[in-house]
Amino acid sequence: MRFPGFLLATAVATTISVQGGDNVGNEPAPTVEPPAAQSLRLKPPEPPSADIDVGDAAPNFSFQTEDNRWRRLRELLLQNPVVIVFGADDAELRALDRQRDALLKLGVLPVAVLDVRNGSAWSAAHRLALRYPVIPDPRRVIAGQFNTLDPDDQSTLPAWFVIDRRGLVRAVRRGAISVERFPRLVAGALGLPAPDASLPTHSR
Repeated sequence: MRFPGFLLATAVATTISVQGGDNVGNEPAPTVEPPAAQSLRLKPPEPPSADIDVGDAAPNFSFQTEDNRWRRLRELLLQNPVVIVFGADDAELRALDRQRDALLKLGVLPVAVLDVRNGSAWSAAHRLALRYPVIPDPRRVIAGQFNTLDPDDQSTLPAWFVIDRRGLVRAVRRGAISVERFPRLVAGALGLPAPDASLPTHSR
């Protein structure tokens, strides 16, 4: 999956070095954790779930990228506000990709959270040729933090959130996703000029 350049510039790599040495006498050889164990150990603690509304601080959730590194929402917000979409199907994911350029012109990064395994999420991103971050949420932890879970079967419900660079929620919509209207709705939420607004003319 291809991330926008400015997102890659904000990424902070996390590495672990394991020091080893020659065995001396009967000293046991150093043990090295398998990558899967390291990945689990490195996962940051999750913020608690809470009702999310306009003006609230968004949960600073953690997520795993395709290179198996853990990131935080705050890293996405270093350069730009984001609009996070939950519960989108393939058609809506493609529609969001068609609105990507208009959103980036507003300085807003679109992000989709999918309640599938990591490999399935990234495969979908490649299959659909999506040009924005796709975050796997197989256990619906992130969806739970944003209160987008169906109370009956715990499935992820459609919803989207506009979050500014300070991490504050500026707009919340739950229910059917009208992706075609995103640029205007997001601009309104952030107090930006509408994408198709013309500049005012001044007579002399």
